Amino acid sequence: MPDFSTPQTPSPGAACPGAASAFTRPSRQTLRQRRQGLQRQRRVKFLQRLWRTLTIGGLATGTVLASTSPRWQMSDTRQVDISGNQLLSDEALHQMLSIDYPQPLLKLQPQALEQHLLEQGPIANAVVSRRLFPPGLNIRVRERRPVAVALPDTDTPITSVDAIKPFSQKGLLDESGYWMPYQSFDQIADSFTLPELRIHGMRAAYQPHWTALYTQVSESPVRINEIDWRSPSNLILHTELGVVHFGPYGPSFSEQLAALDQMRNLPTEVNLEKIAFIDLRNPDNPSIQILQATGTP
Repeated sequence: MPDFSTPQTPSPGAACPGAASAFTRPSRQTLRQRRQGLQRQRRVKFLQRLWRTLTIGGLATGTVLASTSPRWQMSDTRQVDISGNQLLSDEALHQMLSIDYPQPLLKLQPQALEQHLLEQGPIANAVVSRRLFPPGLNIRVRERRPVAVALPDTDTPITSVDAIKPFSQKGLLDESGYWMPYQSFDQIADSFTLPELRIHGMRAAYQPHWTALYTQVSESPVRINEIDWRSPSNLILHTELGVVHFGPYGPSFSEQLAALDQMRNLPTEVNLEKIAFIDLRNPDNPSIQILQATGTP
């Protein structure tokens, strides 16, 4: 018959089987091997730190020696590679850089040279980087392409302080409305053709609207060669059909240009020499002011 008697439990003081082996103290040989292993790890880490220190120190020493070596000197402009320029010549950009030769390569600061190019010439973007082999500089520029000649408003008195501000003197505009001194293109006068479009009275307040205005004017089927923006209340365009008054520049400007396009047959109906100006303030109802015999509208 099965034995249903209560199993006996070991007394608290009795040792469990295998407990003696689990808590056996390591032998001296095991402890010696562990100490040797830890010592090897410390030596390896020390050698690694020493190697890194020597490597960094060697690189720093080599950099200093290289910077003072004649082989790492900027001796002339032939060590400067320029790309991206179409209007400005390499010689013009070298003059803008104003590098005093000879010059240690590592003493040249690329960011300072980039800023210098942006301030000195019609440059929209410049990237300057050092080249170690062979030693020199790599320069890539993106020029500002003029699209209009900006003429100052001669009817407004100019103080001595305003005389040095943009738009207070003759200059050039790019597509974004950035004003450039006329003298910034003196160095390429022989190879540079001035834009045909001229604008009178350009000012800083008009810059946010210039990109849209220029795009609309350049895409107009009717040729436009001059913009008169001296009066904010009346934008005047000089076109192949004559002088056109648009009133204040605003959202209806595209509709006004479309109405002007519909008047391209005007020379077959009216003698253009007798037209004082075309009034397109209301594009739905354009009008023409005719000169009288006295020469007044």
